[in-house]
Parts: sequence; structure tokens; C-alpha cells
Amino acid sequence: MEHVRRDAKASSRGPRRRRGAVFAVVAGIGLGGVGAAVAATKITAKALDRDHVSARVLGRAIMANPKQLRDAEFLISPAEGSPRVLVHATHEAIAGYPRKNGDFAILSNGCGLRFNHPNYKGATGCDDAGPTFRGTRDATIMRLSLNVPSSATCLSFRFRFLSNEYPVYVGSQYNDAFIAELDHSTWDSAPNDPAITAPDDFAKTVDGHLITINATGVGKVSTANAKGTGYDAGTKVLRASTRITRGRHYLYLSIFDQGDRQFDSAVFLDGLTLDRRSPCTRGIAYDQH
Repeated sequence: MEHVRRDAKASSRGPRRRRGAVFAVVAGIGLGGVGAAVAATKITAKALDRDHVSARVLGRAIMANPKQLRDAEFLISPAEGSPRVLVHATHEAIAGYPRKNGDFAILSNGCGLRFNHPNYKGATGCDDAGPTFRGTRDATIMRLSLNVPSSATCLSFRFRFLSNEYPVYVGSQYNDAFIAELDHSTWDSAPNDPAITAPDDFAKTVDGHLITINATGVGKVSTANAKGTGYDAGTKVLRASTRITRGRHYLYLSIFDQGDRQFDSAVFLDGLTLDRRSPCTRGIAYDQH
């Protein structure tokens, strides 16, 4: 089965993108997931490198208050493709992002710059040439160093997971995932095995499912939730939360391919807050505007 998927991808692979800054401007994009249209919507997307400066730029886009970000870095991330993308757009320009006029971040295990390309749907994606890591491929782990104020008791951020693995590979060993961990990154997997162990992941459903195309409940993906994007399915806009204490903490954000390098997935990220949000139940819930 993996041989078939690899051949399909090889036949459709175009020239590789150059590393560094790549810009895409799109006008007149519909409001994916909210059922309205926006006139003269403008979206600017930039593919970032994996250096320290780029990580800090993308980290600030995720934060609601960039002053609470001490530092950011990519612990591992592919050299090719466009797995790290900074997007600037008007209010809810695409799939509920960004919440306010401004920036949001995309982490992908493939060509993140195709996030709003209609012809990207169902495609085999692109090979980021990332190393095999913890049994997965094309993995990105972004670490944010946070300065948590004494008044804060809750870490919370908005995200939307999207994938082209749906619906053909639901329940298979091809199980791209998004994971969020506080202070330690301990997730693990095995090649060609759908099982992922992630004891410190707090971006889970109440029944313990990770954010993949196999998730249930509020984490369930659908084609309707991917409207306006280049993906076949996605979650609703969700919020992941966990309790936190004052001082310096680390947030680890991971996305990867499992089983092969094909059929890209991505996560849109913004609105990370460190405050006294209540309730602050560990796990995910629908984002309430």
C-alpha cells in the first residue's frame, strides 16, 4: 500500500521550492466555515526558514500578547517544502482565521503555502525531505518559551487541524497528527503503526483521542470545516487549554506524517493567551468568540 502511495506522489511532484521567503497574495477569498463572503479580502503568506529569527516571528504570530513570548525555536523541521508559514489577512479571511485583523501561523508536514489552493484538495502533497523522527516523517516540533505572569493560571490557544488524508485513510496506518505539550515533549510512534503515544498531550478530546482524521467528538473532522482551504477536511476552530503556574514554561507544538510522507496536513494557530481563563479544563473545546 505504501508503495502505491509513493508512486502516486512521485508522478505528481513538481519542482521543489527554494527555501526562505515565498509570498502568495490572494484576493476575494470566501469566509470558509462561516457561510459569508468577504469583498476584496487580501491574504499574504510567507514561507519561513527554520532559523531562530523565523521561529520568533512565527511565535509572535501565535501569541495574543507577544510580550509574553521569551523565545522560540524549531527543534526539528524539514528543510524542503513550506512547513512553516506566516499568514497576514483580514478578519476571518479563511476558515475562521485570523480571529482579528493580523497574523496567524501555519505548521504543516508538506506544502503549507498551498493552504488555500483549490487544486490542492486530494493531492498527494509534497515531500519535505524531513528526517525520520520518533517513527514519523516530515515532523516539525516548535518550542515556545513563555513568560507566565503571576496572575495567570491558564494557557490556552486557538487552532484548526486540516488534512488531505480524509476520507480514504481514516483508520489506517497513515495517521498525521497535531500534538501540544507543556514543558516536556514525550510523544512517540512506530513506523507504519497507527498507534501514537502522547501522555503529555493536552490537545485531546475528552475520550482521549489525539487530533487526527480519526478523532471524535469536538475533534472530529469534516469536509464542511475545510471550506475555503486547500484541504479535504478539517476540525472546527478549537481551543486547547491546560493549567499553568507563574514563571518560565515551554510549549511544544508538533505536527507530522505517519506511515509515509504523502497527503499533507496542517494546523492553523493563533490567540495563545496566558491569563485566568475560566473554566480552564485540560483538553479541547469549541472556540467561543
